[in-house]
This record gives sequence, structure tokens and C-alpha cells, in this order.
Amino acid sequence: MIVPVRPPSLRAIAAFEAAARHESFTKAADELNLTQSAISHAIRSLELRLGVDLFDRFGRTVALTEAGRTFVSRLRLSLNLISEAFETPARPGRARLVIAATAGIAERILANRLPGFLAGHPDRELELRTVTGAAEVSAGEVDVAILYGAGACAGLTQRRLAGEALFPVAAPAVDLPRRPEDLVHAPLIHQPEHPWRMWLEQVGLSDLPTHATLTADSPLAALELARNGAGICLARGLLVREDLRAGRLVRLFDAEATLREDYTAVWNPASPRADVIRPFVDWLADGLDAGPAAAPALHAA
Repeated sequence: MIVPVRPPSLRAIAAFEAAARHESFTKAADELNLTQSAISHAIRSLELRLGVDLFDRFGRTVALTEAGRTFVSRLRLSLNLISEAFETPARPGRARLVIAATAGIAERILANRLPGFLAGHPDRELELRTVTGAAEVSAGEVDVAILYGAGACAGLTQRRLAGEALFPVAAPAVDLPRRPEDLVHAPLIHQPEHPWRMWLEQVGLSDLPTHATLTADSPLAALELARNGAGICLARGLLVREDLRAGRLVRLFDAEATLREDYTAVWNPASPRADVIRPFVDWLADGLDAGPAAAPALHAA
């Protein structure tokens, strides 16, 4: 006869999750209305059960160990599934996938592509959220994040989806510059993430004197200004692919700067939805890599 393993107490789980989130036994005790001793005892019971230290203790300061980071990542996935049990479930026969992305990717790439995924996968149900990084994946709040320039994400699986290039775009007009050198007299839109000097240096025009007449604090705002005829901005190719196809923007020259950052899919390898995540990532990677080419440049550089 197999004796079922008794699960850890919910109090111990809550104590550990709060202490991991705050990296403080004191703050966890305040949140849960317990004593610090009770928090410490609950976490110690988990450590004895698991046979590992979940925290490094330095006097009154604590920090998650590698084992602690792995455990909290898996625990949050489980807590997220419990939370979803109290929310509206997916319709019978459908697998739900929560996708996160930064604003530019969500609005300019995924919004155009997810309908195609649903058309080819009628057994899926999707939710799209806007995030700034991979924290929500680590916390178990989303299944997969699509990021640009993600960097290393400890404990998570990462897959490169596509590279990226930078080039000038503008709203269609009769008086657009015909050569890169003509940008000296053109109204330029600057945004800090991809300054004009980055493109100019890669195309061999680092000494070209240019002056931006408008500055936007994000790539999306710069693109919106360009679409409204305010000037010329630098754009990442995948963010403007649909605008170029629809004629809302035109690419001015063939010259482009290759960017070091990639588009990356990030997910937790321990996720119970791994069999749903991987096919989605495969589909997205194929689409971004083999999607329709951007419209040709208005003028060759």
C-alpha cells in the first residue's frame, strides 16, 4: 500500500512566498500578521523537508539561494494555477495560453499575428498582456514572454526568434530625401533607444551633421509622429513591417544598421503548459523568420 505524501502546510508555503518576494522575514511577518519567529520556523520546516537551504542568512538580512529561486519559481506556477481555478476557465477542449510582451512587440508584431495563430489552432485560447521584462514569467503570472534584448533570465528557457535591423522611415511625401546625405536638411525625429548616430556610424556617415527637430521618449511614439508626417525616424524592421506593406510608411534607403539585440521567447521550463508553449514559440519563430519581406526602399542608398 502506497502511503500518500502529506503536503506542506499552506501557512509554510505562504510564509516562504512572502519572504521570497520581500527578501525579508520581517516584512513577510508584517504582511501575514505573524511573528518573525513563526516565519523563520515555517521556512525552516520547508528546508528540512526539501533537504536544502532556501535562504542565505546574514544576521537580519536574507537572500534566496539558487535552490530557493528554483523552488519559488515552481511554487508560483502552482499558485498561479490555483488562482486561475477561481477565474473564468477556458472553454472545454481549449488550452489557454497567457502571452506577455513589451508594448512595441504586443502592438506592432503580435497584434497582427495572433489572429493567424488562432485560425490555425482552434483548440487554443490566448490572453495578451503588456510587460517590461521577464519578471512575470518567473512569478508564474504569464506562460511565455516575447521580449527584445532580454539578456540572461536566470532559471528560464530562452529561444531566439529573430534578429533586427534599423533604417529610416517616413510618411509618404513628394519631398523626401533621395540620398542619406540629404538628411542634413530633413526634419528628423530622435528617440534615445536608437539614436541617429547609431545608424549613421554603421552606414559610413558618422560625420554627417544632423539635427533632430522632434524628440520622442519611445520607439512607438517616434513611429506615431512619423506616420503623422512630423518627420523621419529610425525604425526597427519588424515593428514597421505592416506599416510598410500598407503604405502608411515608406523606407527611404537600403542602408541599414544591424542591431545586436534579438527578439526572444522566455518561459519557465517547469511550466505545466510546456506542451502548449513550445508549439506557439515554434510557430512564432517560423513566422518572424520567414515573414513577408519589408517594402523596398524608396531610394537606394
